[in-house]
Amino acid sequence: MKRYVASISCVLLANPIASAIAQESQFDAERSIEHITVTATKREESIQEVPISVAAFDKNFFRNSGETNFNALEQYTPGLKIQSGPDSRTTSLRIRGIGSAGSNAGIDPSVGVFIDGVYQSRAGMNINELVDIERVEVLRGPQGTLYGKNTAAGAINVITAKPSAEFAAEGDLVFANNNRKEVRSMVNVPLGESGNAMRMSAFAVNGDHLFTNTYTGEGVNDADKWGLKTRFLFNFDDSELLLNADYSKENTDCCALAVIDYNGVSPIMIGTPMTNNPSAMLPGLPYTALETAPGSIGAPPQADPFGDDYWFNDQLSNNVEVGGLSAEWNYEAPNSQSVTFINAVRTYTSSSSYDGDFTAYDAASPATTEEDMKQFSSELRVASLGDNTLDYQVGLYGYYSNFETEGSLGMNETILLNSPPLQTGLPPLSAILGSRSQNIDVNEYSTSALAIFGQLAWNLSDELSATFGLRVTQERKERTGSQRTLRTPLPGLPAESLPPFQYLPFDLAPIAGADVDFDQKRSDSDISPSFNLRYFVMEDVMAYASVSKGFKSGGFDQRRVPVEVYGRINGGNDSAGEFGEEEATSYELGWKSTLLNDRLIFNGAFYFVDYDNFQAQAFDGASTTVTNAGALESYGSEMDLLFVASENLTLGTAIGYNKAEYKEFDNGQCTAMDSLFWSLANPTAPCVADLAGKTLDNAPEWTYSSFAQYEQPLSSGLQVIARLEHNFVDSHYLDQDLDQALFNDSVNLVNLRLTLSNFDRSWEVVAWGKNLLEEEYFLMGIDIPTIGGYAGVVAPRSTYGLTLRRSFN
Repeated sequence: MKRYVASISCVLLANPIASAIAQESQFDAERSIEHITVTATKREESIQEVPISVAAFDKNFFRNSGETNFNALEQYTPGLKIQSGPDSRTTSLRIRGIGSAGSNAGIDPSVGVFIDGVYQSRAGMNINELVDIERVEVLRGPQGTLYGKNTAAGAINVITAKPSAEFAAEGDLVFANNNRKEVRSMVNVPLGESGNAMRMSAFAVNGDHLFTNTYTGEGVNDADKWGLKTRFLFNFDDSELLLNADYSKENTDCCALAVIDYNGVSPIMIGTPMTNNPSAMLPGLPYTALETAPGSIGAPPQADPFGDDYWFNDQLSNNVEVGGLSAEWNYEAPNSQSVTFINAVRTYTSSSSYDGDFTAYDAASPATTEEDMKQFSSELRVASLGDNTLDYQVGLYGYYSNFETEGSLGMNETILLNSPPLQTGLPPLSAILGSRSQNIDVNEYSTSALAIFGQLAWNLSDELSATFGLRVTQERKERTGSQRTLRTPLPGLPAESLPPFQYLPFDLAPIAGADVDFDQKRSDSDISPSFNLRYFVMEDVMAYASVSKGFKSGGFDQRRVPVEVYGRINGGNDSAGEFGEEEATSYELGWKSTLLNDRLIFNGAFYFVDYDNFQAQAFDGASTTVTNAGALESYGSEMDLLFVASENLTLGTAIGYNKAEYKEFDNGQCTAMDSLFWSLANPTAPCVADLAGKTLDNAPEWTYSSFAQYEQPLSSGLQVIARLEHNFVDSHYLDQDLDQALFNDSVNLVNLRLTLSNFDRSWEVVAWGKNLLEEEYFLMGIDIPTIGGYAGVVAPRSTYGLTLRRSFN
């Protein structure tokens, strides 16, 4: 299938390109490609002159594609994967196979997101629609020198349209299947005659439930969010001040995990799988299947993850609020220098809950998480204005955040009253945890960081330049918190009947354990250099070579870890739950070319990235834990083509190949079955797997994104625009243990848009459809906690609708 898809993409472009080259002298195109100006290097430059592998999307792209969802950027950017979870906070961003899930509050992202120059410290903060966007830039590879910590895999810049001196307004109405309605609007108002202006944008999205919970009769997985943003621009004689304020809110019962398979094995210390399959085939295995247990609700329904029906008993909720204020001052000094000063404060709260076992068995209590974060940042940059033999920029950056979290998980009577004896001579789990057990983790993380950075470009000639950059970062993290396990004794027995945890010969982390308080600190220092050579082979063909370093700070695991000394602070281990910093070194060779009289862009890059102490994450059946893998390599290539084939036809293709694999990782996650067999022989020791030489999860090797857009003028000042898109994602594993049950097959997504508009596109009527081939696949997948089986978040089905757009200038 990969070869077939690749052939389609190549034929789509090769025939028109070959024809154009042969007829170049006969065809004088009236249209050419408009180069996008980007600020990837924190200077305004044409994307064709920036020696970085960067994908940029301007306002024309968002109008032509109709995309407004941040997560949809992955369909158009080879190497980028945006993974949704059971709630917004668990969103993960990955570039070239590297990323971090937001489900563990103690770990920072590997991909930094910056909105109007302000860092967003959690991936779950990106709930905004892409409304009134000037452009989005996806920078692949470590960006530590200019963007700082937590950009070890790359960075995403979102730049909102700037207020202007002319009145403008725009509005979109979207009507889609599943009774989904979307509204987006923008108004730009001049303030006087001096160029001052205000620009306001807003959005609202509302959609019906997509599925039905057959156990409760309620609908699940709806859409309900809104937000607004206001920007003020004040012009002075030699400077300008840009003030921003934004607020967004999401309130949904989304997103329930679909059960992929109810058959599976339960951990040996619990022993309560949902079904007898495959446990009945393992002689001597102590277990009690929930489908036949006393008082059971019976066998589960037939697993149908892509069907309309779900089956679980606990409430589902996802409530998020994000907002902030920022001020950006830009000053052009008379000595050919510019000064930029950005100050920002942002807030983020999240409250989410989902069924802890994803079924109606009431085996696990609801998994709930409350998060409340405030962050403050300041950045000061001084730069030369460019076009000098030596061009420079230097800067200072400061950051502080306070992040409070509270999470809970537990086990109910369905498990505890049916759990068999743990092993010979030990009582069943109910004798230790009672009839109910709930673990509550409370954490407060504070992070402060200071950095100084600079970059010097030596323009040796019009063709050749060398750039050296350096960033020095000092960061300090503190974590205070506690872990408490609340136990309900068996009916008729006093609380004293439950044994103290310190008398057990094994540890029950992360599901239960002794009371423990935390007061921990760690510091990270980092020097992130970068160097690149850029050479213009000819005026419109540039080649470059670069070396850069990225840094991601260490931290503290949110969930319970084993206690070493009972009654002592940090459980007698000041490094409990601590993991180290991650470093990445990238080597890249690339080129950028504009050919055929500005009708063809052909860019590409080859890269090799070496990661040291990679922060690997694994779902252990109860929570996402963090482990430092020894070493990891990511290597591959990206190529982009954009071709104006005729006055009416534009073609584009982006292709990415990425191979990400562990070089050293001897404490990786075992599959559920391997863990079971290990525990039979080693009941008190955790199972670990040597993943050296194995591929990373959620890292597809091949990704393609192609489009063809045809514009046909009609009479009476009208035109029709047809756009066909094809996006391909290679097969890949969904979890670190590389369990075949959590394997995503390759996916081909086909989208189609038909637009009727006037020539200046001040009004448009668009009929559109997405995923027209009705591909079925998962956005994420995990082992079902405690009771075995597998579950995942299902990707959106085929959607279609109508968009009405009107703009005024």
